Amino acid sequence: MKKVWLAILDAALVALSLLLALQVYYDMHAPDAHLIHVWRSAPILAALTVASLHALGLYESNLRFAGMDTLIQIVAGSAIGTVGTYLISFAVYNLYRAKNLFLMPRPVYLIQGMLIILMLGMVRFSIRLATQAGTVGLFHGKKHRHRIMVVGAGWAGASVIREIQAGRYGDSMAVLAVDDEADRTKTAIMHVPVLPGTDRVKEYAERYGIDEIIIAIATPKGDLTPLIQDCADTGCKVRVYSNPLGGSGEVRDLNIADLLGRAEKQLDMTEVRPFFEDKVVLVTGGGGSIGSELCRQIMTMTPRKLVIFDINENYMYDLLSEMREKYGEIVKNTVILRVGSVRDPDTLNEVFDEFRPNIVIHAAAHKHVPLMEDSPEQAVKNNVFGTLNVAKVAAAHGAERFVMISTDKAVNPTNVMGASKRMAEIVIEAMQKRNLGTQFTAVRFGNVLGSNGSVVPLFERQIRAGGPVTLTHPDIIRYFMTIPEAASLVLQAASIAQGGELFILDMGEPVKIRELAEHMIQLYGRGKEIPIVYTGLRPGEKLYEELLRTDENSTATSKEKIYIARPEQVEWPEVEKMLSELQTCLDEGGDIVAKMRELLPGFKTPEEVNGAV
Repeated sequence: MKKVWLAILDAALVALSLLLALQVYYDMHAPDAHLIHVWRSAPILAALTVASLHALGLYESNLRFAGMDTLIQIVAGSAIGTVGTYLISFAVYNLYRAKNLFLMPRPVYLIQGMLIILMLGMVRFSIRLATQAGTVGLFHGKKHRHRIMVVGAGWAGASVIREIQAGRYGDSMAVLAVDDEADRTKTAIMHVPVLPGTDRVKEYAERYGIDEIIIAIATPKGDLTPLIQDCADTGCKVRVYSNPLGGSGEVRDLNIADLLGRAEKQLDMTEVRPFFEDKVVLVTGGGGSIGSELCRQIMTMTPRKLVIFDINENYMYDLLSEMREKYGEIVKNTVILRVGSVRDPDTLNEVFDEFRPNIVIHAAAHKHVPLMEDSPEQAVKNNVFGTLNVAKVAAAHGAERFVMISTDKAVNPTNVMGASKRMAEIVIEAMQKRNLGTQFTAVRFGNVLGSNGSVVPLFERQIRAGGPVTLTHPDIIRYFMTIPEAASLVLQAASIAQGGELFILDMGEPVKIRELAEHMIQLYGRGKEIPIVYTGLRPGEKLYEELLRTDENSTATSKEKIYIARPEQVEWPEVEKMLSELQTCLDEGGDIVAKMRELLPGFKTPEEVNGAV
């Protein structure tokens, strides 16, 4: 009914515009004969104009967000109605040769068209302004429950302020904007004052009673981490304007990656897509944190088949459900789930026989350091012999490329998990030397934020429970990367591999876990006093991680943030001997950790690396 009443109002205004145009043309002394023309032409003009506006979608628009598109619709509809009315009048005049029927002087139609645009535009934008005035509390003495400070007064900041005033943030008010650019400060954006000094956000938050801060800097000139931390220190809710590659800008919640200076970098994957397009791709461990993100990104590259292989059916099923919601029926013919273990060569052979994958990404592994200290045999069976099984089956079935996901804990390992992954790297390097027709390569990187077993979800649970946050040592440091960024880099490395490379991902600067805990308390604790308790280093844990051993040199690749290490060269007979001794130790129930130290000289005790802590 609102649309109907608005159309009726428009029709009345259109008729009025014709009358006013005639009076303006004759300086308010229009001849009576011409006034009769108004009543003859007005119904035609009103019908054509309203019908045109309806066809252009004007009545479907939300008047709270009236903007340039609304104005364009009004101009187009008015032009169609005015020109159409003139042409009908002209045709009737020529048909009946009746000068006094319908036709009026041409300038009247021009004036009338301009008046329609003015009057209809005023209606729309008056409604928008009235709505915004109500939103910012100018009417009815409305008191706001949510006061927002926008950091950044460029186009992104202006966009956020416009959306706040349009009511898209509920009962909120843009109180002020803050910027460091001299030409922007001491001005206003839609009546919102712009103040100088982003280093004064805490002062402004207290002075103006701010509830929320939105950081809206579309193209930052430097690292935003200090600014984000300053905003988080205010105790206000903090959100960030994000403009993803190829997407539209949006405001999202602050996350721990922002506080660490590890904000997710959107990588251009256009050159990677042809490598995976129309290929059969198999991902082992495809239900895990990294494996599932690899599958998500591979699906965007339209593979012929995506085979997800994992021992955990629940994770796989959840991933499949997610993909069905996103891609619909295409998933039915593209995504295949297979439950199985990489320790089971028979199951692997069955799966490879059935699908003949072109590309194999091996993400399956036991990764939890303390658990593998307690179960070293399981680490060897899964991480070493499981990798060997998948590599052999891939080569036997003609896979073009095999990519193994490794870890920085494989560098000078001090724990069973890291040592088993270093042995897996050696297996892959030696498999490449056998010239089996498959290109074998490995990708090594550090911790990923929010993965299963990561400290991030642990800290979050502890903070939400009121603390304390438990930390093993105040000086422990780790490399961190977001899961999507790590997966993108793995796929990029896979696309440029030639076989035999050990790719290293640039993880940025290492992060002190103590600082991570403090930042998370800022982010999730909302001013609560949550203590940090130190529990001592866990078995096999070292204070710092490395991405390269001293005997490994790295070189840059054509892809940003991807490097190639030059590992020690190990021949297949040596690897066979290593594997044989490991298997014998497992079969005879020997000391598998002692055997790993014997076979892998770089495997040291944490005490040797950490020193006195």
